[in-house]
Amino acid sequence: MIGDAVKRGQLLVTIENPEFVTLQQEYMEIKQQLGYLKSEYDRQKTLMDENITSQKNYLKAESEFQTANARYNGLKKQLQMLNISPSEVEKGNISSIATIFAPINGSITKVNVSKGSYVSPATPILEIIDNDHIHLELSVFEKNIMKIKKGQPIRFTIPEASDETYEAEVHLIGTSIGENRTIKVHGHLHDESKHNFLTGMFVDAEIITESAQAKALPSEAVVTLDDRAYVLLLNKEENGNMYFNQVEVKIGTVFDGFTAVDPTDKFQPNSQFLVKGAFDLIGE
Repeated sequence: MIGDAVKRGQLLVTIENPEFVTLQQEYMEIKQQLGYLKSEYDRQKTLMDENITSQKNYLKAESEFQTANARYNGLKKQLQMLNISPSEVEKGNISSIATIFAPINGSITKVNVSKGSYVSPATPILEIIDNDHIHLELSVFEKNIMKIKKGQPIRFTIPEASDETYEAEVHLIGTSIGENRTIKVHGHLHDESKHNFLTGMFVDAEIITESAQAKALPSEAVVTLDDRAYVLLLNKEENGNMYFNQVEVKIGTVFDGFTAVDPTDKFQPNSQFLVKGAFDLIGE
């Protein structure tokens, strides 16, 4: 059933086909021939060494033996790929059923067949996905790809599932441009075992291409009027009232809801600012 967990080597389905019987018959026939052809080859080789037989007979015996041996090994490999034991076939135990086992640990995500249905070699029967190690695949626009380097931090969210921000890092960068002029960037997740990530989830991600330390305030605390930026610095607090000074500042980078400001000599380590409603007060 979809959602079932399976382990590597676990029986999944069986397939019945009369062609499997034919394959085993051919294997038995060529195995029987191989014994005779090997004896004939050894005999011709001995005669050749003693100059009793012609080179033509020797080469014919050698060719027939090697051809049969190659066919024997090929049929044996086909049986092994069908999970049919060649040793059991050699004992005369011929079966019309081939067994398919799980190649990996994981969970069933698709079931494309039902009992008794016909399948061709190109028919997908089941899909198994191993979610133990999830990767992040991002599409980066061509104009930004030169800024991306291996090891850079990635922050991403899953908008449809959670507001939480998760972390990863750039692991591989694609070398070809795909659809919409984008390049694939492969990321490794941090602490993936703590989260229930699923294959195919859509993510909204940002790659940190450079970093710098700066004094910053919530962007809402900085008000821009006539190309000048101001903040409200707490001057004093008396009888439940707060008094602020309007201070002009120089602003820098804006990122993630914060605005970098160049500190002035009026700012102290314990300075406090109005972070909500500053625009209404300055605007007045």
